[in-house]
Amino acid sequence: MNKKLQTLRFVLILLIICSAASASYLGFKLWQEIQIERYIASPSSSEDVPDDPRAHFAKAADFEKQEKHELALDQLTIALGDAPKELMTLAYYNRGNINLLTALEMTQADARQLPLIELAKQDFRSALAINPDMWDARYNLEVALRAVPEDPDVNPDFEKNIISSQRSIESKAFKVDLP
Repeated sequence: MNKKLQTLRFVLILLIICSAASASYLGFKLWQEIQIERYIASPSSSEDVPDDPRAHFAKAADFEKQEKHELALDQLTIALGDAPKELMTLAYYNRGNINLLTALEMTQADARQLPLIELAKQDFRSALAINPDMWDARYNLEVALRAVPEDPDVNPDFEKNIISSQRSIESKAFKVDLP
């Protein structure tokens, strides 16, 4: 009986230690979550962004309000690193919107307009790949496609280069195109 009581005492002490460690860990995680929620509520109050996709997304929205588009794009790109699906869709959508609006504000002569619209199209397509039912992304993709059509008959910039056999070298493993 004495041996059973000692074993039971040891298991009880071990259980108390594990419970205390678990409570400490969960308390720390809760404290971190509260800090992130505070930051999301007021992202302009601090320059240091917590390492959380939601915080980066909130900081990007704050930069957009201040019309700091490049900084907002940087924060959205960081948020895409390990964001959940819902947030990833919104980050792609917002990046596409920033690029599209910036491009539409430019004149036709500006050489940066076409790449920005192409980036916007790519981001809208990425958002739609994650969530095909996102109608705002569909609409904005249509706006971008109307601004810069991908039809070679309408826009010669999108003509696909056909590689002739005279302009390429083939080896056993791969094909190299010549200039």
